[in-house]
Amino acid sequence: MGETVLGNRYEIIKKIGDGGMAFVYEARDKLLNRTVAIKVLRPEFVDDEEFLSKFKREAEAVASLSHPNIVNVYDVGEDGKVHYIVMELIEGQNLKDIIKNEGTLDEYTALDITKQIAKALGAAHKKGIIHRDIKPHNILISNEGRIVKVADFGIAKAVSSSTMTSTGSVIGSVHYFSPEQAKGKFVGKTTDLYSLGIVLYEMIIGRVPFRGDSPISIALQHINDEIEFTQEEKVAIPQSVRNIIKKLTSKASADRYQGADELIEDIEYIEKNIDLDFIKEYDNYATQKIDEKELSKALKLGDTNPKIKYDEGDLEEAEEERKIPKKSKKRNKKSDNPKSKRRWKIAAVILSLILIAQIIFIGKIALGFKGNKVEQGTAPELINKTLDEAQDMAKELGVNIRVSVEEYNDKVDKDHIISQAPKAGSAIKAGDTITVIVSKGKNQVSAPGVVGLTLSDAENVIKEKGFVLGTINYEYSDSHNKDVVISQSPDGGSLKPGDKINVVVSRGPKPVEQKPVTPEPPKEPEQSTDQNKPTDQEGTANGGGHETTKPGDTGSENQNPGQSPGESTDGVSGTPSDSGSGTGNNGIPPGGSTGANHIQQNTGTHQQ
Repeated sequence: MGETVLGNRYEIIKKIGDGGMAFVYEARDKLLNRTVAIKVLRPEFVDDEEFLSKFKREAEAVASLSHPNIVNVYDVGEDGKVHYIVMELIEGQNLKDIIKNEGTLDEYTALDITKQIAKALGAAHKKGIIHRDIKPHNILISNEGRIVKVADFGIAKAVSSSTMTSTGSVIGSVHYFSPEQAKGKFVGKTTDLYSLGIVLYEMIIGRVPFRGDSPISIALQHINDEIEFTQEEKVAIPQSVRNIIKKLTSKASADRYQGADELIEDIEYIEKNIDLDFIKEYDNYATQKIDEKELSKALKLGDTNPKIKYDEGDLEEAEEERKIPKKSKKRNKKSDNPKSKRRWKIAAVILSLILIAQIIFIGKIALGFKGNKVEQGTAPELINKTLDEAQDMAKELGVNIRVSVEEYNDKVDKDHIISQAPKAGSAIKAGDTITVIVSKGKNQVSAPGVVGLTLSDAENVIKEKGFVLGTINYEYSDSHNKDVVISQSPDGGSLKPGDKINVVVSRGPKPVEQKPVTPEPPKEPEQSTDQNKPTDQEGTANGGGHETTKPGDTGSENQNPGQSPGESTDGVSGTPSDSGSGTGNNGIPPGGSTGANHIQQNTGTHQQ
């Protein structure tokens, strides 16, 4: 489109895609200075006033939607004969390209994408908007956080509850058609959920379930054939996931999920218990078989030249859009031909038979197949009931109880029901099975032994086992090194995760107390009658001579003036002066003073 500017506002940058109804361009909104995506209606539709009116009405309805999983619609406009919708530009890939690149998706990823699509559909359905063309090409996955965005609500139709496709018109992509779309019948929110089931199948298996040489042959498979899994696929894909696919793609709309919320609830449950087989498989009763000839006649009513758009080179990859024009108001001259009238009568008979069969089918559902003596009822509330009580209640209703698993639960007592499927209040009939999960009571775990471990190691072991380190006391121990656990409490038995384990930790051996050495006080010297005999307390130094003090003695002649007897010449009590050599007059060898001499010299007595 070159440097085209639409509505004097949107500058076209480049083409980024195309579908059965429109081309998609990247553009710049000059007013708000942002990049947007613009969906431009194909030229072949611009002369159809009825279609244009519907296109605008539906686009305006979609613009009212605001949901994180829906591509935002900013504006709807026209520039001459160019009709367009301005939308949010998503940086990422569509789901079809992801499946091509990755082959298959693991069940957790596929379920997460399905759940996000279901949230988008739920928001739209609450507004009365049916998408009618759910397929991987319309599912955008952002580069950041793998957020799912559902696009192309442009062919949706805002309705109060459900609507019928336009007379003689089948809109959508044949690989993802619901049976009612293939027949040109009423469509509603379960129609979108059927298509979502096909998308989930493709994500898990890597291909669509129904393939053929023409759109008619593929549409017939949607109407007549059940989705089947090979033995290898049954082994690889959890039963719960297969059951969700089966329920989504039930031929009868009444057997599918009746709303996106129901689907989301089941997905969230099996995401935590993916190996559980709790989702009921439906028999779909007796599917009304329609052959290609009958379907072609039904689709061709009112049109002698139907137009079916598809890529003959690669039907599986094409985004088929089928549109059969309304019957011309001009009378067809060939209608006066007897053969033509006969064809009309045959077609009318076929349609009548189909209608009668559907009435009988619906009547059987309404009557609950009473001809087979099967009664309708509702599932009882079994949660928090004992298993025995649940089995008694089920027996009274003529239904079965199946325990899928037993698991620990801190809130539900042992042998009581934790959850059930279908949930209480759901429609059931005699012979059905209610699957339950039974509590094993509070989870009891043996206390880990940490005696002999260091405190650091003990704390790690306690945490790894799901417990909490409680109080820590310290004691001296001769048998355990410092910082090693001496004892624990509790030291055995069963505990609940989160319980506390208290420990006593060694401080190491108790230190030996050393009493301070206190010198004995000196004894009083005995009085000697011999004044010339020295007392026992008179000082000696290292076996040196005795010091004798006589009456009138004033010390050594070398004693400094004012120095007391026994006082050292260096001014320190009991320590000789460094001056001089040999033995002084006081009889103590130089440098030979000891503590004992110190005490003796300071406490020595004079003769009286």
